[in-house]
Amino acid sequence: MRRGFTLVELLISLVVTAIIGGALVSMLLNQARFMDQQEAWRGARGVSRGGINRLMSDLRSVEASGGLIAAAAGGQDFTVRVPYAFGVLCGSAANIYTVSLLPVDSAMFAAPGYTGFALRNNTTGVYTYHPSNTLNLIGTTALCQNGLYDSIHTLASINGSPAGRVVNLTRNAGAMMPAPVRGSIVYLYRDIRYEFKASTAIPGRTGLYRTMVTGGSTEELATPFDATARVNFYVLNNTTAQAAVPAPLSNTRGLELLLHGASERTPGGSAGPKVANMTTSVFFENRND
Repeated sequence: MRRGFTLVELLISLVVTAIIGGALVSMLLNQARFMDQQEAWRGARGVSRGGINRLMSDLRSVEASGGLIAAAAGGQDFTVRVPYAFGVLCGSAANIYTVSLLPVDSAMFAAPGYTGFALRNNTTGVYTYHPSNTLNLIGTTALCQNGLYDSIHTLASINGSPAGRVVNLTRNAGAMMPAPVRGSIVYLYRDIRYEFKASTAIPGRTGLYRTMVTGGSTEELATPFDATARVNFYVLNNTTAQAAVPAPLSNTRGLELLLHGASERTPGGSAGPKVANMTTSVFFENRND
């Protein structure tokens, strides 16, 4: 007769199987937790990158002395004048200023939100800003073709692409300072507001919003951010950014961006969402000091 397992042998095999099974389960749980942690870190870094791309696109071209026009205490709400088309002044009549624009991305130019134009003083290099509600895309081309520099070269020649054009700008009532000089650099700008505030996409978390002040369109660029996300301010020649809002704002020469992205949920084994700290800086253009 064939001998079978004894009860003792069976119990020993069950114990050994349980030990091996427990080790495997523990390994699988640790691996799953590790992958969950990595996914949370990846999500947090993705939030930071998503916010920085749009911010840098706007802030790289902001002018130093008048680009920042509003900032709230706490550094979570600020408004800048963002140039989107540059050109040269051909001439003016009353409150109408004719400008020959350089070729520019047609989609960017056609986007809504025109707020006004800035005129550069050829002597001091300082821009003056002129809010305006009227942009006439059919400009007085004759003013750009009557020998601005000499009898041969005209400003119309800079419009070598369909995106380049001559436009008429209507300024609001009031003195134009400095007096416009033909050949001065002009650019069109949009007022854009950035805010860190309560997210609509993920309730209870913080999102980064971009608002076109003229036109009022608002979009949530990225979420969620950690509550510490904000901007600091570089003032004049200081190499360290400060948290306090500068007074006056015209002393601001750049922004330090604290884009601390967070994971959407708390991964297993963690006390809270993962936070990816990302800090970078952007400095404004056309510094004269």
